[in-house]
This record gives sequence, C-alpha cells and structure tokens, in this order.
Amino acid sequence: MTRLPQTIDVNGVALQRLDAPEDIACWSGAFDGGEITLLIEPAGEPSAQALDAAEGAITEFDDLRAAAATFLLTELASDSWGLAADQRALLAQRPAPFDAPEVVVWQDGTWMIRFAESPLEIAEDYGIGVLFAGRVPVSIEDLSDTDEV
Repeated sequence: MTRLPQTIDVNGVALQRLDAPEDIACWSGAFDGGEITLLIEPAGEPSAQALDAAEGAITEFDDLRAAAATFLLTELASDSWGLAADQRALLAQRPAPFDAPEVVVWQDGTWMIRFAESPLEIAEDYGIGVLFAGRVPVSIEDLSDTDEV
C-alpha cells in the first residue's frame, strides 16, 4: 500500500489523518462553522472528485448548512417520517434544532452534512444527515441504526 499523507490541505483547512480500520483512510479538520471528514474506502488517497466536493462544501458552507437545515425542517414535518407531535413541535424552534454540523465526503465525491446534535429522537446517538447532489439537498440520512467506525 502507498504511504498515505498525514495531512491534506483543502481550501486552507488542514485535515489530519485519523486512526481507522485498515481498509479505510480518514482525514478530519475544523473550519469556521463546522468540521469536515474525508472517508476513503478502500483506503487510499482522496480522489479529485472527493477533494472538489470537500472544497465546494467548505467554500459554500454557510449556504449549504442553511439549505440542509431547511430541507430537514420541510421533510421531517411530512407524514412520511411519522414523527410524534412533540417531535414535530421541536421543528418550530428557531434557530432550527440542528447543530454541530460536519461535512462527510466519500471517495466518489458524494457527500452529506451531518448534524451531530439535535433534540429529535431520530438524531439520538449519531445525529442526522442530509445527502447532497452537487449543491442541492436530496435526501435525509437516518443515522439511528449506524455502527460507529
């Protein structure tokens, strides 16, 4: 296996390599307003698509974070999620009840914003994510059954 870099610079944000299982390479760093993690499987250097997605997410973070929160508010209020009345009431809070945002980018350039903190039951343990297609939120990632890496 090629020796992987300990630090990767993405748009001025230094991402440090994290300990991870042998088949995964992971880098993480903080920037103004959030955190970003590159999750590369199988282990290797990040692809151009992953780096492009990460750079765009950092550059446009404030707008993308707001779009993700709005998307969550709209989608979770629909009957399809089946939230209890007390949980729906939390969606009326201002600011929106989603905090501690983290961008997660995969090798193929797909990515999401995961809100690690929320009072919603669906977000217990690992938070709740919004998957993006480019710069458009497209679906909610329910992380309630996720195994920790």
